[in-house]
Amino acid sequence: MRIRQEMKANILLKFLMLVLGITFILFGCSTSDEWEEEVSKSPPLSGTSFLTSHSPTLVHTIDFQEMSTRTIDEKDKKITYGYSSLRIYYGEYGSKLVKYKELTGFDLTTVDNFEVKWQGDSQVMINVYRKAKNGTIFKDETIRLDTSI
Repeated sequence: MRIRQEMKANILLKFLMLVLGITFILFGCSTSDEWEEEVSKSPPLSGTSFLTSHSPTLVHTIDFQEMSTRTIDEKDKKITYGYSSLRIYYGEYGSKLVKYKELTGFDLTTVDNFEVKWQGDSQVMINVYRKAKNGTIFKDETIRLDTSI
């Protein structure tokens, strides 16, 4: 009788393992397809706009965007974005902005403020103010941009 119970338990265990294996395979394929679709839909580069300025008579516009590059972690099935550069998009007021000046290696973490000074409707000077470790704020650099080009 005991041998019979052990055989039944053994058969039941094998059946359960088979069902779990099939479920895992089906679930794994579904997850893999969903993951591939998620990766294909995620852009390799993403921009987040954080400051827009228009020229005095609304001829040109500039738009500051923090650019982030996609990183794909196949093992953990995660997509993350990390800061890669600062882009200043520019163009005619009301149009889609496609031209840009890219500042790679630009440290956004210490920027306290951007001061945008238009000189007419095409020339713009951007003063970059940073915050030092001791808390003082200082003008670090000036970016010049001709939005008519």
